[in-house]
Amino acid sequence: MPRLKRMLMLRKYVFIFFGVLLVFIWLNYRNKSNEQNIVFEQFPAVAKDILPDTSPPNLIAREQQIREMIRANRMRKVQQTDEPKVSKIRFADEFGISFDDDDDSLEMVAKPTRYLVNSMKCKMPFADPFSRAVMEVLKPSKLKSCSNATDAFRVQYDDQAKHYNLIVDRDILLKLNPLVSSVDCSYRKIDTLDTERPEHNSNINAPVYFRGQCALPQDVESIMVECHDSFNRSRILQRDAIIVIQVNDTSKNTENRPVERQPSVIVLGLGSMSRMNFQRTMPKTARFVNQMGWFELEGYNKMADTTIPNLLTMLSGHTMGQLENRCTPESDGCSWIWSDYKRAGYVTALAEDNVGEAAFLKNMPGFEDVAVDYDLRPLLLGIGSALSMYEKSGYSYCVGRRLSISYVYEFCAQFAASFARKGDRPVFGFFWSNTITQSSNFAASGLDGIFANYLNRLEQAKLFDNSIVVLVSDHGARDGVLMDLSDSFLEERLPLLHIYLPPWFRSTYPQYAHALAMNHNRLCSNFDLYNTLRHLIQLNATTPAMLPVLASCPSSQSLLHLLPTERSCQDACVKEHWCTCNGFERQSLDGEMYLLGKRVVYHINRWMLMQRYNEFCQRLGLQDMDMAEQKMSYEQNGRVGMYGSIVVYRLRFRTYPYVGKFQATVRYNRELESIEDLHVPDISRLNSYKNSSECIKDDVAKKFCFCYPKSKLSGAMKEWQAQKISTVPAF
Repeated sequence: MPRLKRMLMLRKYVFIFFGVLLVFIWLNYRNKSNEQNIVFEQFPAVAKDILPDTSPPNLIAREQQIREMIRANRMRKVQQTDEPKVSKIRFADEFGISFDDDDDSLEMVAKPTRYLVNSMKCKMPFADPFSRAVMEVLKPSKLKSCSNATDAFRVQYDDQAKHYNLIVDRDILLKLNPLVSSVDCSYRKIDTLDTERPEHNSNINAPVYFRGQCALPQDVESIMVECHDSFNRSRILQRDAIIVIQVNDTSKNTENRPVERQPSVIVLGLGSMSRMNFQRTMPKTARFVNQMGWFELEGYNKMADTTIPNLLTMLSGHTMGQLENRCTPESDGCSWIWSDYKRAGYVTALAEDNVGEAAFLKNMPGFEDVAVDYDLRPLLLGIGSALSMYEKSGYSYCVGRRLSISYVYEFCAQFAASFARKGDRPVFGFFWSNTITQSSNFAASGLDGIFANYLNRLEQAKLFDNSIVVLVSDHGARDGVLMDLSDSFLEERLPLLHIYLPPWFRSTYPQYAHALAMNHNRLCSNFDLYNTLRHLIQLNATTPAMLPVLASCPSSQSLLHLLPTERSCQDACVKEHWCTCNGFERQSLDGEMYLLGKRVVYHINRWMLMQRYNEFCQRLGLQDMDMAEQKMSYEQNGRVGMYGSIVVYRLRFRTYPYVGKFQATVRYNRELESIEDLHVPDISRLNSYKNSSECIKDDVAKKFCFCYPKSKLSGAMKEWQAQKISTVPAF
């Protein structure tokens, strides 16, 4: 009997246990269903007053949801007690895997254990160039071939006669068209016009006919070569362009030649190349710059958004606004680094591969004073006008039979070889290319073999024996698939920087080589690189105090001097939006974050209105928030804290119309509930805007511009188009 009683009691408890379990499962399922019901749908939304008259109702509904979130957040603030509350953060990584803030895996994401720079003032996270997320989207590309025909023309330098010979391979010509039995060949000299802006003008001279080969005159620097059927001039077998560097001391500046041994300085630039993307897309080149004598600066942080402002600081020591002020007629003129080298007795050269939109020679203040001894631009303009061009992504990809980038490489190789033969004067050359690397995130994979062969060719020409070589980029990717990954913030802001010191320089100046090696993992910027280029013509400046202070960034230094271990972005003159020194913690996308997003969009619209671009571009509205992060401050004891009335947020959001993706760094005053010191031009655009902003030319405004449709404008569009700054209400 007692045994039966125990069995009944046990069965009773089992029933109770399973009953409670079923109730728990049901309640859990109901809660999840309720959570799903309150998740905002990802459809476009903006305020009703800026929508087209024909907008669907769901756009307005989405805007009403956002406003309700903001109102609820404000009510919650009023009802809050003094006791701080910690909300659970839930977010998803690039794989779609969700994490809670109390999940152990979150610690691995939010607190990386490896840093490129690790100090109290700067903790720059390490980003794996070969992470699983990147490798899933990596698509290596191949370069388009500009011509399949073998080269029939070449130039060869005659050391005894001291001139170049132009040589035609007749056998190759006849193979191009077996029906042709007789061939006539000629070359046409390309030179600059004697005008106010010769760098924008070129002239193609009358043809000079020759047979087999001919000696090129000393004044020839670029030629068009052509061979055609002797009986039919329109039947052209091959037409090509060739660049040569002629060393003629009577036509170039010979003053101030250095007496002591000075290193030549060659700067090689690859546009839109982060240090991570360089490793993953250009492994052959990466192996080359991993040899003895090369130094990588892993803490190199860009200080502006696009190519031009980053290069201006690197080559002039000023920001764009500062340079424009210095280049007025009332001032002493612009201060380009190649001008300093020219005054120091160097032979100078400049080349870039984009025929149409060259970085330095646009019609704006400061670019008129680009004067060097050897300039590729007028020659490339002449070649481009005479030969067919193929454009890709807005860049001159092919010029005639060759990649436009190959003209830069050939120009550099000729320049280095010509003065290496002469050996009595050091050279400074800046050779920039972006037509391939800037066209897409992984286009550099097709360039890798060509660029590595080019470096090997320069090595064989003894360039590295006496030259300091700088391999650098302006910034990383700014749009494309890489911007959708978790490391996109670092990908954009950490450009490539490697510096080569030749053996004789390392043995003569061991303290400079040691400092460069020690600076490998220290924060540096474009201002420091400019100071380094200045330092190379003032090698007697053995301490930072001996190098003249740079007024635009007094705390900047040469990379050949030891940088401080404790260095902040402010010390390196890097603005907060571009700074990679601080960690950020994910925030819940509540009403407060949506309100911040709306305020940032308001500031963008107000800036466009002040510049009067509302006459061409539509008003933006907040569609949705993608991410909000709060900056973490590192206290003196190394602990992480977030305190004070000023909070720094990093926001990612989307706008309507046409879905613009943006990232902004915002200083928010909690007490005043206002945004402080928001510099709208620094806001990053994360997706391409080439096809939506063709109605304006300003590079900054293009990021925020969505041109009006060509069809009839709605009433809201007309109202915004006619708006004046005095009529904008406060937010």
